[in-house]
Amino acid sequence: MLPRELVAAVVRTGPVLPVEQLNDPRQQAFQRALAPQLGKALHGEVLAKLTDGSFVVKVANIPARMQLPAGAQVGADVPLTLVSVNPRPTFQVGTGANPVFSEAGPPLPKGADPGKAPLAMREGSAPQAGAAVGRASALLQATAAGAATQTLGAEANNTTLSQAGKTIGGVLAAAQKADVPMTAALGRAPIVAAAGLDAASIAAGLQQAIGKSGLFYESHVAEWAQGARPLAELNAEPQQQLAREGVRQSPLDPATAQFINLQLATQEQAQLAWQGNLWPGQPMQLEVQRDTREGHEEAGEPETSWHSRLRLHFPELGELDARLTLSNGRLQLQFAAGSTDTADLLRRHMGSLAGALEAAGTQLAGFDVRALPDASPHD
Repeated sequence: MLPRELVAAVVRTGPVLPVEQLNDPRQQAFQRALAPQLGKALHGEVLAKLTDGSFVVKVANIPARMQLPAGAQVGADVPLTLVSVNPRPTFQVGTGANPVFSEAGPPLPKGADPGKAPLAMREGSAPQAGAAVGRASALLQATAAGAATQTLGAEANNTTLSQAGKTIGGVLAAAQKADVPMTAALGRAPIVAAAGLDAASIAAGLQQAIGKSGLFYESHVAEWAQGARPLAELNAEPQQQLAREGVRQSPLDPATAQFINLQLATQEQAQLAWQGNLWPGQPMQLEVQRDTREGHEEAGEPETSWHSRLRLHFPELGELDARLTLSNGRLQLQFAAGSTDTADLLRRHMGSLAGALEAAGTQLAGFDVRALPDASPHD
């Protein structure tokens, strides 16, 4: 989806902070807690002002340390928008024509030296310079202010923002103008042709639907350039189809910008959302998220868990919401059913499910079924 003009030379930037600081467990926990709020408007309550000029601000019930514009007062309410989670949570502060962007992190421990803080803030730093702003916020700030250069970091190193940065900033700003936010890739055709097909057919159809959704178009183009993917597969994706029809998409069109924003969010959060038809007339919503946990390593590799949520509404079974967690070949499964009859039916067939999973090489490590609060005996 990204247009050709986004490709530009990499220019010199200011120094980055040591990697050890980015791996602070408190910072990682802070990022995980804020990830679901990406792109959302939040309110920050200013709790305290530190001696280095930064503030402690409560955001989503989490005390965070950040720079604020001049004149910020303890006890004030500050409008914030979370624009990036990595490498650190970054907020747009305020809603004016020339917003300020600020990185955030956990408050300093009692007695800690502000000069050695992970946000690289120092006494006398102007709020607009402050800490080095994150990738997404820098792009947005450049677009809003129309700036060609920015001053980043405590040492006031000058960095020239590339044309690619300006364009991506414009894309993200255009995405915010859409009336209805795009939260999932949309399936253009049913996953399978009819009900009753086996699991292997459904899995293959789902793989095709997501792979051809356009979310991963750029990586597929790179694979094609290396000879690892045939052109025929690219031709099935929406970007390639539009290009073959002579349609030139503008990255500043709200619909196009929203899809690019969805691509960036998928990459940023390691989370995929898709909705479409499982078979004709049978809608389905799917969410998949990868979670790599440190501290649970085997053979030097971090433990990776996959969290999925599947939502369906069947004519006879009613509403069905399934949450799955797969880790090291062990599956935990939770069902929420729209009727008590459906919940009972699922419980009766738990043994069959466990057997089918075991035959496929997966152990059913947990199974729970509950009826939704407003469920009736017959949906």
